[in-house]
Amino acid sequence: MFSWLTRKNTALNEVVINFSKAPFPASATPVQHAGFLAIDLELTGLNPRKDHIVSIGWVPVRAQEVVLSEARHYLINSPVSVGQSAVYHGLHDHQLVNGKDLSQVLTELLTQYAGYVFVAHHSQLDEQFLRVACARCFGKTPRFKFIDTMKIEWQRLLRQGKVVKHDALKLPSCLKRHNLPEMSNHHALEDAYSCALLLLSQLKLGGSNMLLSDLYLLSR
Repeated sequence: MFSWLTRKNTALNEVVINFSKAPFPASATPVQHAGFLAIDLELTGLNPRKDHIVSIGWVPVRAQEVVLSEARHYLINSPVSVGQSAVYHGLHDHQLVNGKDLSQVLTELLTQYAGYVFVAHHSQLDEQFLRVACARCFGKTPRFKFIDTMKIEWQRLLRQGKVVKHDALKLPSCLKRHNLPEMSNHHALEDAYSCALLLLSQLKLGGSNMLLSDLYLLSR
């Protein structure tokens, strides 16, 4: 029994190790040659140390095109009740009973998208939850590379000399500003897809000579 647990834990650790070994594209890489993964999480709260992921959605972007055939959405069997967070994401405990095991979903994510630059709207929160979730599931934290469409939009508006109001950086407001289709807010897959579309619009506005280093600078 204990040898089986050891083998299982070793295999899980290898997932994180292999992900972290995969090289990210160089900063001088033109954005059209980089692989991106737009990702969104729905949560039981905003504290990664005590709250949990209840759904994950992701959409790859390659050669500046959304790869819908690889889009994924998973409900997660949370160890705690969703509580009042259901008001935001619309998911309830009975819907998550048959959800996926988080380690299974993270294994798929890390195995298939090593070397990708992850993209999220307000990426700090998503990255923190992913790091804590990996530590819980695998005992190790991967080395992620994230860019933030919210910060890119903030920088873009500032450079235009515009006053950035409180709601101007929310995802629905950004979609409207870029003349992109409105989606249901707080659905992991739809938010990930919206984030992917927003990224593509931002890249187009950035010009054909835009490099990954430019995105990293805008995401600081």
